[in-house]
Amino acid sequence: MGNENLYETVKNRICNEIFEGHYEDGDRIPPERELEELLGVSRVTVRKSLELLEEEGLVVREVGRGTTVTLRNAGNRSELDMVVLIAPAQNPFFSEFIARFQNYAETKGALLLYVEKPRTEELERCLYRLYKRGLRNVVVWLEDMTADPDKLRRLRSLGMNLVFFDSDKGLPYADCVALDNRLAVQTLYEELVRQGYKDIAYIGWDLQEAYSIRTRRQAYKEAAGPAARLLCLPWKDAEKSEAMLGRLMTPADAQPDAVICSDRESGELTVETFRKSHAAVKIAAVDELAKSDRAEVIMYRQDLYAAVERIFTCLQDQCTMEGRWTAKLYLIRGILEQGPSVLP
Repeated sequence: MGNENLYETVKNRICNEIFEGHYEDGDRIPPERELEELLGVSRVTVRKSLELLEEEGLVVREVGRGTTVTLRNAGNRSELDMVVLIAPAQNPFFSEFIARFQNYAETKGALLLYVEKPRTEELERCLYRLYKRGLRNVVVWLEDMTADPDKLRRLRSLGMNLVFFDSDKGLPYADCVALDNRLAVQTLYEELVRQGYKDIAYIGWDLQEAYSIRTRRQAYKEAAGPAARLLCLPWKDAEKSEAMLGRLMTPADAQPDAVICSDRESGELTVETFRKSHAAVKIAAVDELAKSDRAEVIMYRQDLYAAVERIFTCLQDQCTMEGRWTAKLYLIRGILEQGPSVLP
């Protein structure tokens, strides 16, 4: 094995120890003599490997004090020639989002690489695999995945730049870009009131962790106040959800005047169910519905171009600002589109 490869191998061994949580910020790495014996390499190799780690800002070496781990929360200088997207392919917005992202990346001279996280693998381990392959600029569409803040902190320290889409779970170790969900629900509610609808219910999912679902539900409760009527459907259980929507329509005199649906999936399911029951209830939805459903619905759709532009700008800032970068949540305004009223 060549010297350069050996240096990298030793460096990667230490990086792995940092990722796995064996070192905290400020912990000392064993002296060069111990590392030499532990790793079975020469003192020169150990020293060169530590120099590489110091150049990347992962350790500080001081005469008489040894080598100390530094877990920095800063931007990492990198060429933005390749961006990795981890996203749920089954999401209805996926194809449109990735097409917008790919087109925009091309205008910036970057290549977009899509990765679908294996179901049994933690998100952070998937990110670490990418890191070990030299892929340092990653966009994560979290949806219903979980995120470990401590592992995100370690990935940031190791040299990974991260942006989370449609979530705030990356803070404070990643920029987060999302629809302004409060504004979306508030806009739909106010538009329904303006059109004369008074009894306005809300249809969403029973997810507690998903940022967009949680924020939209809270925004509705604030807008409706004591008159709030919430229906939380079981996530990814269409049969039970349709039955619950049917019960919302009975008896007829208890039907709401209008409903706000939390997203495309709940909106399209509501449209289909209400058609079957011939319910004269106005539907509004956050996100854009299928073409066959649009004429009946007031929609507040996401501006994906603005979201993609902001995501790319966040990565550019992380690649260039280094210590001056701090993670932020960027909220993107959507676009209101209206269908006809069903009021008599």
